This record gives sequence, structure tokens and C-alpha cells, in this order.
Amino acid sequence: MSESVSSGVSLSGGIAGYPSELLDEEVACIAYHFHWSLADILSLEHRDRRRWVGEIGKIKADEC
Repeated sequence: MSESVSSGVSLSGGIAGYPSELLDEEVACIAYHFHWSLADILSLEHRDRRRWVGEIGKIKADEC
């Protein structure tokens, strides 16, 4: 059984999976703006990666 969750995470057999294209976007955004390594970004918890992407969005909005 597979169930979709509003955040884009899908549940299949009780295991949560995160779509790789969303992970790629998060990694690219953080790496581009903060110049962090791939290993550092991937070591972040999902919630922390999303928080940093949100903070980058705030910075970009303030630049305009």
C-alpha cells in the first residue's frame, strides 16, 4: 500500500521515502548559496535542510 503525504513524501510499506528530485533541489540550493559540501548537506536531518532552504528564500527575497 502506498500513501502520498502533502509534503511530497510517500509512504510505502510503512517506510517513508523522499523524492530524489526534491532532495536534489534542496542540495543544489544550499550548496549554491552557502557553498557547503555535499556530505555536510546530506548529513542534515530533513527538517534542517528544509529550514535552510527556507532561510535562503528569505535572503533572496530581501535582496530584491
